[in-house]
Amino acid sequence: MSVSKMKKLTVFAHKREESEIIKKLVRLRCVDISPADSDKVLSCAVYNCDKLRMELESSVADINEAITVLNKYQKRTGGLFKSKTSVNSESFVRDGYEKQARFTVSETLATISRQSAIKAEIARAEAMAVSAVPYTEHDLPLGLAGTERTEIILGALPSGTDLKTLGHRLADIGAVARILLSDNTGIYISVICHRDDTADIMSALMEYGFIRATFKGVERTAKAYIAEMRKKTAELSEEYSSLEDKLAALADNLCSVEILYDIEQTDLNCTLAKQKMITTESVVVLTGWIPEFFESKVISVLEKYGCAYDIAEPEENENPPILLQNNGFASNFEWVLGMYSYPAYGRFDPTFIMSICYFIIFGIMFADAGYGLLLILACFGGVKLLKPSQSMERFLKMFGYCGISCVVFGILFGAYFGDLPLAIMRNMMGIPEAELPNLALLGGSAANLAILFDPLQNPMGFLLISLGVGAVHLIAGMAVKFVILCREGQAIDAILDIGAYWVLFAGLGLLFVVPAVGKWVLIGAAAVIVLTHGRQEKNIVMKLLKGLLGLYDLISYASDLLSYSRILALGLAAGVIAQVVNILATMGGPSVGGFIVLVIAFIIGHLLNMVINVLGTFVHTSRLQYIEFFNKFYEDGGVAFEPVTPSDKYTVDDGE
Repeated sequence: MSVSKMKKLTVFAHKREESEIIKKLVRLRCVDISPADSDKVLSCAVYNCDKLRMELESSVADINEAITVLNKYQKRTGGLFKSKTSVNSESFVRDGYEKQARFTVSETLATISRQSAIKAEIARAEAMAVSAVPYTEHDLPLGLAGTERTEIILGALPSGTDLKTLGHRLADIGAVARILLSDNTGIYISVICHRDDTADIMSALMEYGFIRATFKGVERTAKAYIAEMRKKTAELSEEYSSLEDKLAALADNLCSVEILYDIEQTDLNCTLAKQKMITTESVVVLTGWIPEFFESKVISVLEKYGCAYDIAEPEENENPPILLQNNGFASNFEWVLGMYSYPAYGRFDPTFIMSICYFIIFGIMFADAGYGLLLILACFGGVKLLKPSQSMERFLKMFGYCGISCVVFGILFGAYFGDLPLAIMRNMMGIPEAELPNLALLGGSAANLAILFDPLQNPMGFLLISLGVGAVHLIAGMAVKFVILCREGQAIDAILDIGAYWVLFAGLGLLFVVPAVGKWVLIGAAAVIVLTHGRQEKNIVMKLLKGLLGLYDLISYASDLLSYSRILALGLAAGVIAQVVNILATMGGPSVGGFIVLVIAFIIGHLLNMVINVLGTFVHTSRLQYIEFFNKFYEDGGVAFEPVTPSDKYTVDDGE
């Protein structure tokens, strides 16, 4: 409907009260704090709270990690449908629940840290036990390197090693080798030799790909070592299990931890806002934007603390943030506009008109009463059960309203999950083709349930409707521009630049009805365009050339109009896919197996078709608004109004 009028806020407050003031303004949810310019205020510097910010960021990260862990153990009912906790943050701190929550967080983090260490220790113990298995026949301690004069060497040779030749070489040097284990992983041996011969023995072994095993510090035999590692693994596993029980007990305090998260995140939001302020030794300066209708609430807070403040109109070179104001229906489409760009401050907000066009085009493009009903139930049911955030609520409501449009046009075009009723009558009930209902008022010789006509049977009729909707949409965009120009005192420009084209379009239409009249209307409109389109030019030749180029805009309008044929393409695609799904679903005939196939194919096929085509319809309906509609009048360039707000991810603070 309109862009909210903004006021520039400048506040001078005592430094000892800045935290309380910021918290109060944050709770109002109506102040978009912008960085203050220290160059404009003498002896001021940027407010430095980096240390506090980093502490809060670390705290929020820790709390969030604890919540993620404890969620796996929580026993609360509700799941996705649980509502937010109502809490008074001041009472939460005062009554000691904050300390309990912080203790829960620290214990949770310490517990999962110990669990990570246990996992690493178990993995290490298991690896050591596995590494000792091939040496269970070695009767000496694994870590024993030998005696004063002898060397004990443990290790593995590749499978298939010529042990006979290797044995002769080792014997020639004076070593004694023993095979401990031979399998597909290798040949594990122990070698005892004189210390003076160690280098020669290792050289000989290395030629055969020998890998030496080291068990430094292990003073037990392989069997004893393996038993020790397995005992250690069992003890660690038992400790890990006890820590799981501890986390389950800590999860009973999850609600308090979630409240603490919102409190800390709110404090972080306040701190980030403080970093945009400038300060002297005893005064802080805050600047930002507030909607005009919130002015009295902001003033009441500032006067409570005795602040010096100024609330002024924006200057010409300033670009205030944009807050859109629309009714309960159109406000749900604001995020679609935001995906493109917000209007420039003080310019026309097209959300209301766009929402109506979006509603109609989406319904025609995805005209199916069955899919539309599912959209209504899923979206409005989600709003009712999930209690989502405002942005998610608007997202769901928009698709819910579009579902209503789908139902309306689905009934007009006779689409109920494609032609599912007819497919059931035909294949499951055995009704002859000649006896199937044909309800269409406008064409269609085959069976259909349409009130108007079936687009699959009459695609040309559907194309004409698509182009007709496109023509109305384009003319609506031109009409908006016409009104904008008139409001700005440029009525003559509106008549010559837009009204002349309307007359030209009327002449083109009359050519097919009353050719004699249409010809002169067309000629007159073309003459007006040629003679006036270049009126801003001083040179007569340039006036004429620019006037002739004005007629070239007809090509642009024709191109834009043809873009609306995508309504036909998307509508037929959804219908054809649904029809194919129905053929597959009912091909089993009237039998138990056929009924099972019907249910499975219906659920899977139509769900996939719905998801794919809702996405496609959303994209292409949005494109028609952005490219074909907005380029007729829209002046964008605005920045969204983003007030500093308290965190409400898990809670609602009833102390606000």
